[in-house]
Amino acid sequence: MVTLRNIDSFGQIAAEDEPVLEYFLTTDAVTDIENGKALLVLGRKGSGKTALVRHFTETKPEMHGQPLSLRNYPWSTHAALVDKGASQAEAYVASWRLLITIRLASMVTELGAGTYTDTLDGLRKFLMENFGTIKPETKSILTLPQLKVVGLTVGPQVAGISLGSITFGSPEREKVLGLELDSLANSLLTDVSTAIAELSIENLYLHFDELDQGLDELDDTKKRMLVGLILAAREIKRSTNLRANISPIVYLRTDIWEQVAFSDKNKISRGSTVRLVWDEPTLKALIESRLKSKLGDSVTWSDIEDGGKMRGSQAKLQHMLSRTLLRPRDVIQFLNEALKVAKNRPDDPLIFENGDFNACREEYSEYLRDELSDEIDPHWPDWTDGLKACSKTQTITFQKDDFLRNYAKIRSPGNPYDGDSTLEQLYRFSVVGYLRPSGGGGSSWSFRYSDENAGWDATASRLKVHVGLKEHAQLKEERAAK
Repeated sequence: MVTLRNIDSFGQIAAEDEPVLEYFLTTDAVTDIENGKALLVLGRKGSGKTALVRHFTETKPEMHGQPLSLRNYPWSTHAALVDKGASQAEAYVASWRLLITIRLASMVTELGAGTYTDTLDGLRKFLMENFGTIKPETKSILTLPQLKVVGLTVGPQVAGISLGSITFGSPEREKVLGLELDSLANSLLTDVSTAIAELSIENLYLHFDELDQGLDELDDTKKRMLVGLILAAREIKRSTNLRANISPIVYLRTDIWEQVAFSDKNKISRGSTVRLVWDEPTLKALIESRLKSKLGDSVTWSDIEDGGKMRGSQAKLQHMLSRTLLRPRDVIQFLNEALKVAKNRPDDPLIFENGDFNACREEYSEYLRDELSDEIDPHWPDWTDGLKACSKTQTITFQKDDFLRNYAKIRSPGNPYDGDSTLEQLYRFSVVGYLRPSGGGGSSWSFRYSDENAGWDATASRLKVHVGLKEHAQLKEERAAK
C-alpha cells in the first residue's frame, strides 16, 4: 500500500544537507562532464550544481578527488597575486594555474600512495615541505608567505636564474611574480605528467564548487580573478603534454557569469559550457527517483496523487511546476509544504488532493520570495520596490504604464533603477514575464527561467508576476479581481 504517511519529507533543498546520492538522477550534464566536454557548468542557485559535484567526487574519488570548494576562500589574499606582465583579463591566470597544478600534484601523489618512484617521492617532498600534508586545503595553497622549491626534477627558472623559493607579497618581486608562478607551475606539471604515465592514469577531474559563496558582490578585481580561473582551467585542459585527459571544471551561478566580460567568453559559452536546465519530464523523473528510494522501486507520481484537476483543468504536477523556477529545490520545497498539509488529514492510505496544493501555496510563496531575495539582494538591495509596485496593481497581470506610475510613488531614495530598468531587472531574475506574440495570431507569456534565449522586450506593455509569488504579493487573477 502506497501512502505518504511513510515519508517524513521529500528531502532538503540544499544538496550539501542531504544524502542526494541515494536518489541522484543521471542527466545529460553527467554525460557531458564525463566525456570531458565541460569547462564551465552554469545554473541558477538550486539547479543542482553541488549535487553533480557530490555525485562525481563521492562515487568516483579516484578520478575526481575532493571537490575544490571555494567556500570561505581568501579572495582578498589572492587578489595580491597579480601578474604585472599580463593583460587585465589574464592578470590572475598564472596564480590559478599554479593552484590547479598543486591540486593535480596532490591527486597523483594520493593515487600513488602505495607506489614508489623518484617522481612521486619528489612531489611528496614538495607538498610536505610546504603544506605539511599531501592533501592541502584549496583555500590554504596560495596564502603561505612563501613556497619552497624542493623535490622537483626540473627546478623553475626566470631569466636563467634558478628559483629556490617564491615569496608572496614582496614589493620588489611583484614585477616578476607572474613569471615565477608560471615557471613553478611548469616544473610541477612536468613531474605530474611523469607520475601520470607511471601510474597509467587516463582521466583526472577537478571540480571547483561554491564560488558563489564569495562572489555575490563582484568588483572589478573579483571579475578578473574569476576570468583568470576559467582561463587557467582552459589552459590546463588544453595541455597536450600531460599524458592524460585533465578536466578542471568550474561550477558557477548564471547571474555571476553574466557580469563578466572578456574576449573568449562567447566561445566558452557556446563550446565548453554545460547549462543545467530542467523541464517537466526531468523534474518528474527527479521526484520519482526520490519516491522509489523512500517508498519502493515501483512507485510513480500517479501513485501519490488522486488525479483530480486543479483550477483551469490543470494537473497537479503542472500546477506545482508553474509555481517554481524549474529547479529541483523549488519542487522539493513545494512537495514538503504540501506534505505537511496532507498529514493533517486522517486519510490512510494518504495521497495528495487538490486542497493540499491549494493550502500550501502561501508558505511556498514566502519561500520563493526569500530565495529570490538571496539571489537578487547582493546585486540590487532595493529590488522589492519593484515587487511592491506590482502589488499595488492588485492583479497578477498588469499594464506597464500602471506599474511605472506605482513605482514612481514608492521608489526608495537610494534605488539606482528607474521604472523601465526595474522591469528589465525583474525580468532578468524571472520575477516578471511579458506577453509575447506567437505564431497564428496568438500570444504566450515569456519568462526568462523557462526561455533564456527570449531576451527582454522593452516595448512590451502587458506583464505578469511569476505565479509562485502571487500569495506573497497578495495578487488576484484578473477574473477574480473583476
